[in-house]
This record gives sequence, structure tokens and C-alpha cells, in this order.
Amino acid sequence: MVSFERSAGVRRTGMENSTAVTFSSGRVWLDDANGIVRVEFAPGTHQTLQIAREVIAGINSITSGARRPALVDLTKVKAIDREARSYYGGPESISSWPALAMLTDSPLSTTIANIWLAVYSAINGRRANPSKIFSDEAAAVEWLKGFRS
Repeated sequence: MVSFERSAGVRRTGMENSTAVTFSSGRVWLDDANGIVRVEFAPGTHQTLQIAREVIAGINSITSGARRPALVDLTKVKAIDREARSYYGGPESISSWPALAMLTDSPLSTTIANIWLAVYSAINGRRANPSKIFSDEAAAVEWLKGFRS
């Protein structure tokens, strides 16, 4: 099990062969081997608008603004506030990735992902970047590889 230290804001840390950014309830890192960005949350995370902003700031920090496909692991997320869901579906967030895969492993995390997809689709309609829910990490990574530039 991964545990994260609580921190105020975004901070860079070194990881094996990659760059990582730690935020208040998780971390974002480049998976250089697969050419994607990964987002992981601490167990029991209740995502707020502040956390959503930290996630996007972390993605933009490690990619220097370049758009990379993202894999968001929702398996440890307990809830996501409405404001956070709206922010993730808004233009500032979706400009950070060309495609998004969400990893789930329970009915709760699948419900969270489905709610986000509904909000995202309602906000963006046909302009939406491709997004998909997966329960298999390897399948999610393979799907995302098709969106690397």
C-alpha cells in the first residue's frame, strides 16, 4: 500500500526513472516507459476543488504543458465533490490531456468514474477528449498508448 505525506501545494520528488509531483492527497508522475501521465490518490481521498486544482497543476508541472494521455487511479478515492467534477471536465483540465483512462476496482470507484463521465460529457459534448473506464491497468495503458503524440 502506498501512503502519501500531506503537503501544502505541489512539490517535485525523484522516482525511479521518472519525475513525480506530490500534492496534498496523492501524486502525479510521468510513466516514461509508456509515454503517459499517472495520477494516484491516498486511501480514502475525498476530492475537493482544491485537490482537483492541485492534480491539474501537478500534471502541467511534470509535462511542462505538453499534452500526454493520463491514467487516473480512482481505486482509493472515497468521493469527488461536484465542484471538483466540474473542474476536471472544464477547459483548463481537459487541455492537459488528449485522452483519459480511469482505473476502478469496485462498484464505488466505478460509480465515481461514471458520474465524472456524465458531467464531462454534459459540459463538453462532442468536443470531449476520449475517456474510458477500466478495471484492468494493462488494458488502460494499452488504450492510452494510442493517444501519444
